[in-house]
Order: sequence, then structure tokens, then C-alpha cells
Amino acid sequence: MMIERLKDLWCHRELLFNMTRKELKVKYKRSVLGFVWSFMTPLIMLAVFSLVFSILAKTPMNWFVIYLMSGLFPWLFFVNSLMQSVGSVVGNPGLVKKVYFPREVLPIASVGANIFHFILQMLILLLFLVIIGWHFSIYILYLPLVMLLEIVLTMGLALCISSANVYLRDVQHFTEVATMAWFWLCPIVYTIGAVMGQLGSFFKLYLCNPMTNIVQLYQFIIYNPRFYAPKSYIEARPPRGQPAVIYLSFWGIFATIVLSVLLLVFGYYYFIMKERGFAEQI
Repeated sequence: MMIERLKDLWCHRELLFNMTRKELKVKYKRSVLGFVWSFMTPLIMLAVFSLVFSILAKTPMNWFVIYLMSGLFPWLFFVNSLMQSVGSVVGNPGLVKKVYFPREVLPIASVGANIFHFILQMLILLLFLVIIGWHFSIYILYLPLVMLLEIVLTMGLALCISSANVYLRDVQHFTEVATMAWFWLCPIVYTIGAVMGQLGSFFKLYLCNPMTNIVQLYQFIIYNPRFYAPKSYIEARPPRGQPAVIYLSFWGIFATIVLSVLLLVFGYYYFIMKERGFAEQI
């Protein structure tokens, strides 16, 4: 069933492309600058955070903005994809009721539009780092793989919540609240070293959060750290003696990869199973 469904999705790839393009156009409808905002938003964020940490805050953490952005941009892709995809099916009742097409096109298109923005954001961040003379490590070559891992996890969740929201509209509100809480469970605005000692034995449970491991991978790759003690964890310290600390758990990363793939497969099956009642529930 899965193979046949994927073949059907491939046959409707032009529809998927058009739906993704529609998502992008709707976002900037009646906007004077239009797609220029795709470039402006990350640039403004970089400028604001650089100003706050480097000038106004007057702290030695001038490079903390790099640590912050390397985790914040991936998180924004994750949460924006979920919030747009959760209502993708219920938001298109005319298509769902009257036209035949693989319904998974709707949440996939929502994620696809955010992939476009995410790639632009990461390119702008990397260009910014090149301009300021940031020294990249060899690990930068793994960046596309980490992005792919996050996309797989996001796509699996998007398929689950978009189909569940058809039957229970509270899913959309729950997703909004859950992502707000989830944000603080990821080392984005704080370093993982700041909570490691406080969590104690719960630290391993903290590392079970897939987005924690994914965010750490981005920070490890982009922030260009030096590392030592390569046992079960890699403790990474950034150059110039900055205070940020990154811990990569090999088992946590492996578990995140397995979980992401399983969630994508489960999400696809769950979506197909629930799809039969979409027309009646919308």
C-alpha cells in the first residue's frame, strides 16, 4: 500500500509543486516586498540580536548570536511547518470534498514552503559568517544531512497532526501550546551546560528530546567548536574562549535518526488510514 501511494504521490508531483508555490504566494499576498521578506527576515533577526548582545548588553558573549541563530533558525522551520501543516487539510474543504488527489499533498506542501524559507535562512546565516571571517570546520559538510534529518522528523509529525486535526480540532490549539513549551526544552537561548548540572540524573531523559539532539548538531556544525573527551559525549567549546558548551550524545543522535524515520512511516500510514473520513468530518 505504501509503495502504491508513493507512486500516486509521484504522479501528482506537479500538483505538489503548485500547492507549495501557492503556500508561498499566500504568505506574501498583498505585500509590497513579497519574496524579499524571505531574505529580510533573517537579516533583520541577525542585525537585532547582534546589536543587543554586542553593543547594548555589553557582555563578552559577542559571538553568542551565532550560537543562538544556529539553533533558532532550525527551530523556526520546525515550529512554522507544524503550525501551517496542522490546519492544511481542514483549511481546504473544497479540494478535499470534490477533487481526487493524494491528500498528503496538503501537509507536505506546507512543510515544503517552509523548507524553501529554511534554506534561504541558512544560506544567509552562512554568508554572514563568511563575511565576518568565521572559520568553518570540516563538519559543515554534514549540514545537509542534519537538515534532511529534521525534515524527516517534521514531515512525520506534520502528517500525524494534520490528519488528527480533522477529527479533533483541539489538536491545532494543543500544537501551538506544545511547541511553546517544547522550545524551552531545547538548548537554543541557553547552553546545555547551563542545565546539565541542575538536571542531574534527568539529563539523559533530557537528551531523549529529538529536537535537542538536532539543535545540538546544528550548533556543533555551524558554531565551529573544538571538542575533547570523545567517549559517550562530545563536549564542545567554541573558539575564542566563549562560554557556550555543546554535548553530543551518540546514542541520542542514533535514537533521533531511528525515531524520525519511524515517525515518518507511522505518520504516512496514520494519514492514509484517517483519510477515508476526511470528507465527512470537514
